Amino acid sequence: MKRFLKAPGIFAAPGQPHALAHGQVFKRVLIGAQVGADPAGNVPEGIEAQLALAFDNLLAVIGAVQLNAGDLIKITAFVVVPGSRQLYQSICERKIGGATPLLTYVEIAGLGDPRWLVSLEGEAIQEVSP
Repeated sequence: MKRFLKAPGIFAAPGQPHALAHGQVFKRVLIGAQVGADPAGNVPEGIEAQLALAFDNLLAVIGAVQLNAGDLIKITAFVVVPGSRQLYQSICERKIGGATPLLTYVEIAGLGDPRWLVSLEGEAIQEVSP
C-alpha cells in the first residue's frame, strides 16, 4: 500500500507530501523522457499541445505494462517555457484524474531537440501477489 508522508517541521508545498513509501511486493516501472511528439516524431506547436501529448505518451508507456494513472507515484516535468506551471498542473489533473503522484516542475533552458518544450519522467508501482 502507498503511504504519503509529511515530515514534521519542514515546509511542504500545498497539496504535496514530502515522500511516498511503499512496502509489500511491487511491479516498479521507471518512465524516461516522454516529450510532446507523436509516433512519427511530429512535434505540435505550443507548450499546451506538447504537454498534453507528453502526458498521453507517459500514460501509454505505463499502459503497455498494464499499469494506469493510479499507479503513478512520481512525475517530473522539465519545461522550457517559463511560467507554465499552472498550465502543467491543469493538464496533469485533466490527464491523470484523481491520481496523486508526487509532482516536480522544473524550468530549464532547453532539451535535446529545440522543437521540444517539455519532457516528462515518472515512476509507477503496482502491488502484485507474492
